[in-house]
Amino acid sequence: MKRATDTEVRPLGRSLASRYAGQTVVAIGAHPDDLEIGIGGTLAKLQRVGARVIMVVASIPKDFEIRLAEAKRGAEILGCELKLLIDDGPRRLEDVKTFDLVGMLDAVVREYQPAAMLTHSSVDFHNDHLLIYNACLPTQRHGFFDLMSYHPTNCRPVPIPFHPKIYVDVTDTIDAKMHSITAHASQFGGRGLDTEMYREHAHMQGRLIGVPYAEGLEAVRMVMA
Repeated sequence: MKRATDTEVRPLGRSLASRYAGQTVVAIGAHPDDLEIGIGGTLAKLQRVGARVIMVVASIPKDFEIRLAEAKRGAEILGCELKLLIDDGPRRLEDVKTFDLVGMLDAVVREYQPAAMLTHSSVDFHNDHLLIYNACLPTQRHGFFDLMSYHPTNCRPVPIPFHPKIYVDVTDTIDAKMHSITAHASQFGGRGLDTEMYREHAHMQGRLIGVPYAEGLEAVRMVMA
């Protein structure tokens, strides 16, 4: 029996490079470390195939300088640009009016004109994450871009009804993902939390598509030419 080649199994038309190379992808997380945990491997891969990747961190609720430095280091490891949405000091998202939050994200879309936006999921259990997801939805009125959600992020395992429909092979960027997560030492090393569960989760996702490691995404809107 003839064995299928990688080209036959994953044709160019399905690759990240063919869809996003030379374009801008905006990834939005409520806090530092959300993007690294949720889609660090995908962001690193997008950057490697020629996309401009903007990591938007909405707010830093406390330990502003420490967590900002960690966010900068995480983005650097992944090869992405960092943008802090609320940059005037510690702020809790629940204290921001919905109208203002939507306006800030509208400005991000107008500035970067993304080909895709990646954000939190509607089934997340963290209220700040849900605030970001709901604020991202109306930004679609400003342009035609792919909108996808990543797996809810957490420091400890929690059962979540998240069922991806899109899988990204991150085998070649899993180490960058793990390195970027450990950059957030105040959230993990300083609290005695193990980060290996994120590698294990990526391994489980990879099994679903026959690769060592993958990250899953849920499509909210896809624009097909």
